[in-house]
Amino acid sequence: MRTFIVLATLFLFSAPLHAETLQKPAANKERIVNTVRFLSEENSPRSAIRTNKEKTIHYIAKSLSAAGLEVTHDEFETAFHEDTFTNIHALKKGKTNKRIVIGAHYDIVPESPGADDNASGVAVLLELAFMLKEISQLNCDVEFVSYDAEELGLLGSRFHAKQLKEQKIDIVCMLAMDLVGYYSDKENSQGYPVPGMSLLYGTKGNFLTMIGRAEDTKLLADAQKVWQEATTLRVLSLPTPKGLDLLLSRSDHAPFWWAGYPALFFTDTADFRNKNYHEKTDTWNTLDYDRLAQVPIGLYHVVLMIDMH
Repeated sequence: MRTFIVLATLFLFSAPLHAETLQKPAANKERIVNTVRFLSEENSPRSAIRTNKEKTIHYIAKSLSAAGLEVTHDEFETAFHEDTFTNIHALKKGKTNKRIVIGAHYDIVPESPGADDNASGVAVLLELAFMLKEISQLNCDVEFVSYDAEELGLLGSRFHAKQLKEQKIDIVCMLAMDLVGYYSDKENSQGYPVPGMSLLYGTKGNFLTMIGRAEDTKLLADAQKVWQEATTLRVLSLPTPKGLDLLLSRSDHAPFWWAGYPALFFTDTADFRNKNYHEKTDTWNTLDYDRLAQVPIGLYHVVLMIDMH
């Protein structure tokens, strides 16, 4: 009997930290489509007109609230722009003061509906908030942030990363999503910044890219492993050698790199694949929603992996 009690105790304490993960969650594809369509078509241009921007902020805040989170708005100004900018924040409290930041910008370039850039990332951010709602408590705080003014020089994420540094918040990792919804199985649909990369990764744009710093190679490898075990969407992990980080600093992960924080950047590679990038043709009906719906699933498992380490 004593042996049985010991074995039973060992079994209980060897169970996964997040018991909820035994039931692999599915993403709500309809909710993802609705978000992309609202941001890129029904409320277009979503950030170029004040009334539309207010509707965009309300939509994102309402969605985060529906996921059980308390939402705050962080307004800021810069010396080079007359406008006031707004980041949208929501915090899921954990057991410790360590924090995982999940970010996606909501602003657009003029004249573009911005379905892939970056309504797709915002849709994933919101869906991930709903999925993590089912977990009672994580070890780390998880902060969801939809950034303003990425297209003006990463202003929203620069402001946020600086805030976190000044407040001495213990950032375990930042995850950024920017253009995550465009895929193609056609040959030669994928381009690369360096000749010869197609020999390694192929010519079809049917994968997602995960980019991190060279010193975060293990984090990239661990994230890729849990991603591939959980989803049907192939993800390629690319460590960024020191000296080349500026070439891959095109989105909201970059200010976190510069502040010394680990950050992973998820993208479909933008104009290396999607010729609608920053064009009027970046519309909601050009995206692959079956594959896009795999992105929050992969990120869900990456978040849990980071949280348990």
